[in-house]
Amino acid sequence: MRPGTLRVSLVAAAIGALPLLSARPARADDPPPPAERGSVYSPYEQQTIAEVLAALRATEDPAPEGKTVERVDIVPLDVLEERDPLPRWLNVFHVTSQRSVIRRELLFGERDPYQQVLVDETIRNLRRLPQLSLVLILATRGSTPGRVGLLVITKDVWSLRLNWNATLTAGGLELLDMQPAEWNFLGTHQTLNGHFQYQPLSYTFGLGYVAPRLGDSRVATMASVDVVVNRNSGKPEGSLGSVIAGQPLYSALVPWAWDASVSWEDVILRRYINAQLARYVAPTGGSVPFQYDARQYQTNYELIRSFGWDIKHDLTFGAGISASRYTTNFQGVDPATVSDFDAANVPVSDTRVGPFVQYHGYRKRFVRVIDFDTLALQEDYSLGHDVVFRVAPSFRALGASRDVLELYGAVQYTIAVRDGLFRASFVSRTEPEVSRIADAAVQPTIHFVSPTVGSLGRIVLDATTVYRWRNYLNQTTVLGGDDRLRGYPTNFFIGSNYVSYNVELRSRPVEILSCELAGVGFFDAGTAWRGESDFALHKSLGIGLRALFPQLDRIVFRADLGFPLDRPLDATGTPIPPYAFLVSFSQAFLTPTVAPAPVLPTGQ
Repeated sequence: MRPGTLRVSLVAAAIGALPLLSARPARADDPPPPAERGSVYSPYEQQTIAEVLAALRATEDPAPEGKTVERVDIVPLDVLEERDPLPRWLNVFHVTSQRSVIRRELLFGERDPYQQVLVDETIRNLRRLPQLSLVLILATRGSTPGRVGLLVITKDVWSLRLNWNATLTAGGLELLDMQPAEWNFLGTHQTLNGHFQYQPLSYTFGLGYVAPRLGDSRVATMASVDVVVNRNSGKPEGSLGSVIAGQPLYSALVPWAWDASVSWEDVILRRYINAQLARYVAPTGGSVPFQYDARQYQTNYELIRSFGWDIKHDLTFGAGISASRYTTNFQGVDPATVSDFDAANVPVSDTRVGPFVQYHGYRKRFVRVIDFDTLALQEDYSLGHDVVFRVAPSFRALGASRDVLELYGAVQYTIAVRDGLFRASFVSRTEPEVSRIADAAVQPTIHFVSPTVGSLGRIVLDATTVYRWRNYLNQTTVLGGDDRLRGYPTNFFIGSNYVSYNVELRSRPVEILSCELAGVGFFDAGTAWRGESDFALHKSLGIGLRALFPQLDRIVFRADLGFPLDRPLDATGTPIPPYAFLVSFSQAFLTPTVAPAPVLPTGQ
């Protein structure tokens, strides 16, 4: 496998580029089909549609395709409605999105022919905006048989808010992240926010600004800056921040996109286990706290040319600089212990400078589902193939620390299984130098969400592994506690490789006072390891609670209680506790994807 990996990567990249020879610019004819199961709604959404249609004295048009849109009705719902337990007068303390702000996101308008595929794409764009939780668009009967109305229903989340995330463990509070913000400044979807983060040994304070649009343009911007303060000394120990701007591929018909970003991070990275600073115990018996200094700077500039509509071919040209420096500073410690810690856990410093080219090919097919990651709100997941190839050389002559070529390839395929899905993917990264392959890793993943099993819910299976067969940069992964191995202390296992598989039985949500509640039973198995002698699979069982508050977010709140099936020793030689609990946000593991991570705040 090892000698042939470079050749396989090069051949795969060449094959992936072949579709570009026949690709054409996107055109409005020959569109992809609408989302499968596009008319599926949860009980919460059905109630919303019924109330709005009754208020407008409108009826839904069952066959709108091709008819002329004669009007667009935009109905932004208040955070608190009649069905909510809190009094509606509290709505005066938040801002509702302006109708004009919602209208400018539409990919269609009056006098246009109704195209369900554009309606679906608009729905997905609106759902990426954090200011909205519920997004529904449906056709209503027009004044004549050949005309149709368009009804756009959105529900704002509370705009003046204390956004927060927490990781509460059996050992105490490990993370508290708060962003007091006005998420919808003057109803324009601009965000002004502060930032506070608590960790056992540090505080972080910061400010941020996000604009999903500059004026009437599609240009999005965001900026943030944070200062890290040591809790013991009260003095600053680091900073981080970023500036991003760009115009996304907001529609499959858009041919061009671009983005530019600059970020830096100068911090002390610490590994916490159950809210306590971990210690590294060397083979010689000495120990040091598990922390090291990390200084990182990155800037990227990208230009994207997009072809096709049903089958997409996105070609990205760019250039960037990435500089990372990692150091340790332990006073009065045996140098052999420090050397062992550095060799086992501290990444190798590296600087990359050079251009890159990336190909992303995928099919614009989607399935619309409920009771997935957001409980009672519609979600769209892409179907068919998703392929990414990237070539990024880095040159010492331009200032890089070495001459190296990054070859990245990812292949994914997804099929709908009634109202569930099956997704399989394979990712490979190979980084050859002149005389050796410095870094190389593979990651296969499968994710299965079963069709709804009667009134019980769904079975969700996720399995993945990362095998780094070359690891010059000394990269590691931690496992335990918060997602893949619940029941064990957080970040308990560490290694250059890891494997995990998880099974959850997720119940169907039940609405109580407009809050969606669901239960989870889970089985987790996995480990992180360095060499074959370190491999030991660990397992846990547990139960959990999921809650969704549409007035606040699309992200679910979760609480998990796990029980390890074995109790390995911690750094002090004591068996770990017989249980562990964690309170946080989002599902323990979401539906994975190989699609390039979004750079812009619109999520596109």
